[in-house]
Formats: sequence, structure tokens, C-alpha cells
Amino acid sequence: MIDQKNRLVNLIDEEKELTLNKPLECDGGKTVILRLLRLFNLRNRVELSALIGVSTGSIATWQTRNTTPFELLIRIHLATGVDLDFLLFGKNEEKQNVLKLCSPPNQIPDYATINQNLKSFRFSITQPLNYDGGRIIIDRLITLFRLRSRVEFRELTSVNEGSIATWQTRNVTPFELLARVHLATGIPMLFLCFGKHEYPSREPNKLVEPTTIDVQNPTATADIYKLKKFSIAHGNKIQVGDYRVSHDFLKDCGLAINSDFVVKVESSTYFINTDIKTVTKGQYLFSINDSYQIGELRQLPDGNVYLIDGHDKYPFNTDTTKIHGKVVSILQSV
Repeated sequence: MIDQKNRLVNLIDEEKELTLNKPLECDGGKTVILRLLRLFNLRNRVELSALIGVSTGSIATWQTRNTTPFELLIRIHLATGVDLDFLLFGKNEEKQNVLKLCSPPNQIPDYATINQNLKSFRFSITQPLNYDGGRIIIDRLITLFRLRSRVEFRELTSVNEGSIATWQTRNVTPFELLARVHLATGIPMLFLCFGKHEYPSREPNKLVEPTTIDVQNPTATADIYKLKKFSIAHGNKIQVGDYRVSHDFLKDCGLAINSDFVVKVESSTYFINTDIKTVTKGQYLFSINDSYQIGELRQLPDGNVYLIDGHDKYPFNTDTTKIHGKVVSILQSV
């Protein structure tokens, strides 16, 4: 068994460790919807539906099935600054003010007032946000907690391999897990969801609350990440350092910092996604008898894979050739 308690950040007592190690036992849909009606001072579900961009049918389903709408609650937390502890458990209700980021902050909320102040919120509350997907999220958490593998991640969170694989392959954001990590560690939800440290300004003169990562988390102090960088010389793949990329670049290319990497060949820099090993059409990193190269591979209508070299094509021998990943972006010097 891995001694995570000595290696992980911010898990400073048993209560927090237990919170991280099992799914949240929070209020269900019926209680949560009533809580939101009080928070926004709304008269009915129709007003709530219009405000959050969710149909009354979906709201009714949350209530009848007692399903916790984690994405919605995280969205409201990010947009308004209302504590997630309150949204999930009803804690400290007297301290919550849904209009605290607005001007003036002491307005009495109701449907009309909230609609007038929608642009003062940090994010939109009327539609789901563009969250990072499962692949980036899992990679971020593994890095944040200084874990060595997904096996350690599973032991820490008690999430099974099937769920992790689904989040990654379908690029699904694991909202309940992010809420769990936020409540257990205090790491800002902004960083967990987007890898960011500062809220975007939605109005030129609007004051927003600064958000920083705890100094005890040295692995999460900037929006710049490192990918391993390799060169290929005489068929050998040799690590030559690191390549710094922004969070936005990682997200746009679908790259993960713990598994994907960069290959420099002459004047070109190739970004390799190691999850894509089934050939369709494009450039791939592959090795023939352990000799590495990057080239164009294509599956043709006959069902076979070929190496394409100009107008020539060569059959792809699966016995001697191994695919290591697909090129998803190229930087080339001119």
C-alpha cells in the first residue's frame, strides 16, 4: 500500500483525507433546488429555469431522482463566489450573497435584479462553461498530488479504472470529483476546472477577487507546463530537456503533460498524443525494430495500413512496427 499521507499536499487531517477518498454525501436535487430558489430569491422553477438555462423538465428530474447537479453548482460557485459548501450542504447560509460581486453588493436579489447584473458575474450562469475535459483534469490532479501513476490516483480517490478511462476517452469533466478535491484541499475551483489562477474580467472596470493557489502546492503555481522533449538521431529517441507550453495550447491540442511529449527533428517540432495509436490518416511517431521515425501513415479502403512517401506507399508490418502516438500539432521554422 502506498503511503500517500507523507507524499500528498494539503491532506492534513483524517477528515479531509476521508473526504477525498469517497464520493460526497451531499444534498440531493430536491433540497438543492429549494436552496437555489432561496439563494436567488425566485418565485418558482420557471424563473430558475430561465436564469440557469436548464429546462423545467431537467429540474424536475433532479428533484424526483434526487440527483445532485454538480456542474450547475460549480458554475454558480465560479460565477458568483457563493461557497460550494453552502450549495452542496447548506452550510453558513446567512453568510451567502449571490450579488456580492455586483455593484452595489447589498442589493436584494430577485429575478429582475439578477438579470440586470448577469454581466457582473465572473462567468455566465445561464449556460455550462467550457471546462477542461477528463484527460487534462486527470493529468492535472496526478501532477498536483505528485502521484506517480493512475494506480496511485485510484487508491487516493477510490475511483475505479473504468470511470477514469471513460472520463479520458470521452473527455468528460468529473464534476463530483472536482468538488471533492476542492472541499478536501481548499484548492480553488478555478484552477481545478481550467488550470487558471485569475478570473477573467467581464467588464473593464469591474473589480474581481484575486485567486491564488496555496503556497503549499508548488506544482500548481503557473499557467505554464512542461512536456518532455526528445530528439531523434539515427533512429534513437533521446530526451534533450523540457518544452514549455501554455494551458490553452495543451487544451487546444488535447495533450497531457504526464504522458504526451515533444519530438524535435531538424527544423520541425512535433507534438505527440500517445493515446492515439489507431491509424486513420496523418503523421505518426512509430518505430521499426526499435528505430524511431515520424512519417505519414494511412489506412486505405483495402483495410490495410501503409506508409506514404510522396506518390509511393509501403505496406505496414505490424510484427516489426510499433505506433507510439499521433502528431497533433507541428511547429516549423522557416
